[in-house]
Amino acid sequence: MAAAVQKSPEGLAYLNLGCGSHFFKEWNNLDRSGGEPVVRHDLRRPLPYPDNTFAAVYSSHVLEHLTPAQGKSLVREIHRVLAPGGVCRLAVPDLEQICKEYLNRLAAGISQPSETNIRRYRWITLELLDQLVRDKPGGLMLELLKKGEADAAFVKERCGDEFAEFFEPPGPPGPKEKEATPFYRKMASKLTHPRGLWQALKSRLGAAPEPRHTGEAHRWMYDRLSLELLLNEAGFVDFRVKNFQDSDIPYWDRYNLDRSASGNFPRKPDSIYVEGKKPL
Repeated sequence: MAAAVQKSPEGLAYLNLGCGSHFFKEWNNLDRSGGEPVVRHDLRRPLPYPDNTFAAVYSSHVLEHLTPAQGKSLVREIHRVLAPGGVCRLAVPDLEQICKEYLNRLAAGISQPSETNIRRYRWITLELLDQLVRDKPGGLMLELLKKGEADAAFVKERCGDEFAEFFEPPGPPGPKEKEATPFYRKMASKLTHPRGLWQALKSRLGAAPEPRHTGEAHRWMYDRLSLELLLNEAGFVDFRVKNFQDSDIPYWDRYNLDRSASGNFPRKPDSIYVEGKKPL
């Protein structure tokens, strides 16, 4: 059954796939855990909308949680539901950037094995590999952070908003302040997949769910060439690599789902942002 389509004040329909808690009410928002105004939907299944519906479809840090075959299927579905001339914008961890940073930190750790260089080398190694291989929530990243062995400045530089709350010093408690959020919940946005994971945790009465079952694990990684090939194969044209501020999505300045909540910089600095258009 098709979902109802919400439109912007200008009469345009926008779709945000795998939105988590990052969305606009005037968009159509899908996620594996629903709740007004988010429609619950498994993105491995066909999108619940008719052909040629949306002016733009946006998805951030979702594609890497799908297998390559599932990713291809989702991108084809995005093409189907876009109107002619509509924009597809994908943001994913940038494999090229991460690999370059890994090589830089490897060289620095070898030439000058200071505590800072070794900590940064260890973090970028985990950023490259941990979510691909972890077998428990949080993986080795969580263990490193619990031990206090992460370089805060480097983690903030690499991961942006996702770790900001963890590294901020706690403020003084107020009379109406709720109990402090436990560490593992503060880290949920990065180290455990937010889409339905906490429901799974509750249902299993504290048992640690397997990351591949919850969607936390990465199933693939992408760079600018693999993304171009993926979009071209699905029928998109005019492939472009963008930055967090730049987009062909109408009224992007109003929405900018890639801007940090703390200022005019990316909320996920490890991202590559790419766009393609459905032919007219």
